[in-house]
Amino acid sequence: MFIGRSTLPSAPRKPLLFLGIAAFLTACTGGTGDMQTSTAAPAFTSTPQTSAVQDTTYTYQFSTQAADGAVNFSLLSAPSGAALNGNTITWTPTAAQSRVPNQFSVRATNAAGTATQSWTVTPNGTITGSWIETYWTSTGPVQVRFNLAPGLPPTALAPQPDGSFQIVQGSGNADGTFSIPNVPPGYYWFAPTPAAMYWTSSSSIDLGIDLFGDRPPGTTPTSTTTTVDVNLSGLDPLQAGDVVEFLSDPPSFPFAFNASSAAGATGLISGQSIGSNIDFSQIHSGLLLQYEPVDVTGLTALASGAETMISNLSLSNGTTNTITATLNHAPSASFDLNVKGSAWVSLLNSAGPNPATPVSSTISVVAQPSTTGSQSVPFFGGEVPLLLEGQGLPAFLFPSCPGSGPAPSGSLTLPPGGSPITMDQDFGIVQYGDPLPSSWHRIFSFCQTASLSLPLPGSSSPVLFDLTDTQSTSIPASPIAPLISQVQNPTINGSSLFVAASVPATGVTLSWTPPSGTAPTGYKIAALAELTDPLNGSLSYGEAGTFYTATTSVPLPPLQAGKTYIFVITAILDGAANFETSPNRSALPTASVSIICAPITVAGP
Repeated sequence: MFIGRSTLPSAPRKPLLFLGIAAFLTACTGGTGDMQTSTAAPAFTSTPQTSAVQDTTYTYQFSTQAADGAVNFSLLSAPSGAALNGNTITWTPTAAQSRVPNQFSVRATNAAGTATQSWTVTPNGTITGSWIETYWTSTGPVQVRFNLAPGLPPTALAPQPDGSFQIVQGSGNADGTFSIPNVPPGYYWFAPTPAAMYWTSSSSIDLGIDLFGDRPPGTTPTSTTTTVDVNLSGLDPLQAGDVVEFLSDPPSFPFAFNASSAAGATGLISGQSIGSNIDFSQIHSGLLLQYEPVDVTGLTALASGAETMISNLSLSNGTTNTITATLNHAPSASFDLNVKGSAWVSLLNSAGPNPATPVSSTISVVAQPSTTGSQSVPFFGGEVPLLLEGQGLPAFLFPSCPGSGPAPSGSLTLPPGGSPITMDQDFGIVQYGDPLPSSWHRIFSFCQTASLSLPLPGSSSPVLFDLTDTQSTSIPASPIAPLISQVQNPTINGSSLFVAASVPATGVTLSWTPPSGTAPTGYKIAALAELTDPLNGSLSYGEAGTFYTATTSVPLPPLQAGKTYIFVITAILDGAANFETSPNRSALPTASVSIICAPITVAGP
């Protein structure tokens, strides 16, 4: 008994006990074993895709270091329509979600902790818009859809980091709508036609414009000479400088009759012929107006006097048509013409690389037939002039200010107009006849034109440029002073635009600081490039592109290597326009002030 108890039962039990404890400790604390991995907080190991396309499914499958089976995933934030299924997010961007940032945030959770991953997706999207013209007629507004289908496709030019542009073409439709798919986010040049581009970040654009009067009366297959004879009575006694004008509805080229040869008479028999393919048979009514010189010290002006409306017209193309009518003395209207000339002259300070010389001013009051909405754009001379100063004949038929750019003659001939108003002057009360309906818009316009010459490479003769500052308002009740001023510190690739320079063909940026005082609606950049007249080989500058922007810095599309350019930057104020979403809408007041740069040469290839 003693020997069995001491040698057999006790010897093997100690080693077994120690081995069991060691195995237990190893299982619980053994370095980087399975228990530590399963209880570690998750960490994302995947990188989200940040690009997407409108109406195309976006997918992101994420992963973590921790075993997926031990991790729960949840969406903390996501755009509408996004769904989480296991470890995969799917989302189809809508039009409203495209070209704008969309925030995602996902959380991974297990027993040991959480991890969060956040990112933004800005999908490429489709630019949509419409081009619907509104004609303000005597029977109300008429909408006409511009058929974009047969023309050049609307295009977007998206800037790239290397200074180039990605060109994305769209398509137009006969109903006046258009679309450009897969346009990158951010700003781009929108080109509905080759004539103009708009710097915008918008995904929806209204190209509609307001026009007054019916659409043009149409055309005939061939051009003919149509004559209108008038036999008029009831005129104010005729004097030197009087003119009688016939304005038609629908608007066409107006007929003007020189009445000064019958001085003192109250009747007029005269005629005028126009050779064209206008279908005058579609004209159903018109307005006859007598224009008479205005006695205002220091001004040469014409004002409307006697008038009459003509209805139920029946004109024939290619023949002589006679209109017999009696004119009536128009009711009188007036205002105090007080011009802050010194303020207008100051706009010429720093307006170009060399001093600009004031050469003319123009004052007008017009009525826009049938317009009760936004200010409409003149079409075929359909505005009714009530007061015209400084225009002379026959320019009075289309009362407007010359635009900034090369002088129309291409020589050093001064532009037409009255003498420039360079000092503060109160001309007193100006009267004119106004027989038209009170609901029509009355628009007062003032513009002042200056001239400066710029050199042209390869030519010994400078090119004269008109620099015109203008504004339109309701009939003024206070002194006429500029509503806005010119842009400040214009640069090209960081260097002054008023100093001749050379730039590369790509990667060109124009910048400026805003005008002082009232902020403009936006800016117009007219690019003028040297050209050779194909008929006589002479050199000049011609239009190479027109660009609109609401920002103060824009990258230009590629310029033509080896060419010399002139840029005219115009600050524009408009009561209705938005250069990014609805650039052609307009309402009073409007104003524009321009600067012009030194010649900029583009480096050769």
